[in-house]
Amino acid sequence: MKQRWLVLVVAALLASGCAGATGEAPEQSGGGQVPAGSGWERLPDPPLSGRVGSVVTAIHDRVLVVGGWEWLCPPNADCTFPDLPLLRDGAIIDVATREWRAIAEAPFGLRDARAVALGDDVYVLTSCRDSVGCGGPLELLRYDSRADRWDELGEVPREAPPYGTLVRVGQSLLVLAESDENGERPDFLYDPAHGRWQELADDPLPEVYDRWSVVDGERLLVFGSSTAPDQEAKLAAAYDLSTGVWTRLPDAPGGGYQVWRSGDEAWLNPHFGSTGGGVLDLGSDTWSAFPDPPPGSTEEAIDLAGIIGPDGATYEYADGLVRDTARDRWLRIPERPSPAYDERVTALRDALVVFGGQRWDGAHDRRGELVAETWIWRP
Repeated sequence: MKQRWLVLVVAALLASGCAGATGEAPEQSGGGQVPAGSGWERLPDPPLSGRVGSVVTAIHDRVLVVGGWEWLCPPNADCTFPDLPLLRDGAIIDVATREWRAIAEAPFGLRDARAVALGDDVYVLTSCRDSVGCGGPLELLRYDSRADRWDELGEVPREAPPYGTLVRVGQSLLVLAESDENGERPDFLYDPAHGRWQELADDPLPEVYDRWSVVDGERLLVFGSSTAPDQEAKLAAAYDLSTGVWTRLPDAPGGGYQVWRSGDEAWLNPHFGSTGGGVLDLGSDTWSAFPDPPPGSTEEAIDLAGIIGPDGATYEYADGLVRDTARDRWLRIPERPSPAYDERVTALRDALVVFGGQRWDGAHDRRGELVAETWIWRP
């Protein structure tokens, strides 16, 4: 499976006095000039130590941070995993009141786990029970934020390798295999109300990697990049949740990486390409070209950090371009006052929240420190 280090992204409050009397950044539609960022706010420090690899996710207007580990490694360095225990402690901040509260410890240490909120519960998909290498079987945990209690829901009924991501499907959860490169593995739906797993039929796509999924009513759309060297387009198929039948959809007009839902469209991130990507109309299942990047953008700048739509936002990275589909404009995340790397982010409605990471001296990367800072940026 292709490994990707995702540097997670940020949420923010409008800084007073920025971009005019109203405090709003200037807007340009289509491929116009990128408006300046509106600023960052640092939230109070949590009752947690500095760390990387935490689970960070939003629960309504709160943000949960749990787990991670105290691993330092300079940027672009090849470091051996230390023999350090993974962390189990966590905390929740109410962004409106700016107050943190400690939560019950997780059943075991967590690192780089996938999490999804359903109501007041957070579900965590992890394979880290037995080692810091996280090579064990996939299992599901639930954190009840009302009762401050963790529940162990058992293993995903699937063979290794332990690669998988978690997707909310209504009031159910999808455990999606991220790649077919080490052998195809089935996808599973989990019903939290009854504690039941349902294996999905195999999709009609050939062997693919970088699998992503979006939900469209009673349809579950799955996208993947073909392992065939002569196939560069992103491939797509739709699963009917009511009938259990797959339908092959048209290929995207170009290659790319992530696929995110925004309103009535699915957006394929070009991912470091000057061409590629695409926008899928979920009503007609037809693709259109990805909008032109802002003038002067390099190929690297076309890798979207996230997307904002009428129903909220999704963020992957801590800097770069953001597409605001509701207002048909480009935004650029401004640099934080004290940047770090290897942080984790989540979306809080349309805002971005970033936590943790590590910071090095920059000159020779001889001294590093773990960060316990929490920042918010709102476009």
